[in-house]
Amino acid sequence: MKNALWTVNVMVAGFIGFLIGYSLSPMIEVGMIGGKSVEAGIKTEMSDDMQEYYSRLRGDD
Repeated sequence: MKNALWTVNVMVAGFIGFLIGYSLSPMIEVGMIGGKSVEAGIKTEMSDDMQEYYSRLRGDD
């Protein structure tokens, strides 16, 4: 009984560890973890023409 319980615990811990490790890398890359920036997310620069185009699409005047 004890061996079966330990086997299940190890398998669950391994699977959860895999999921955490799989999701941790993208979080570090975009700045959610690590304290690199205050704002998380992908930062892109947009020209004034593109900003005007997207504001017209949204209906912001």
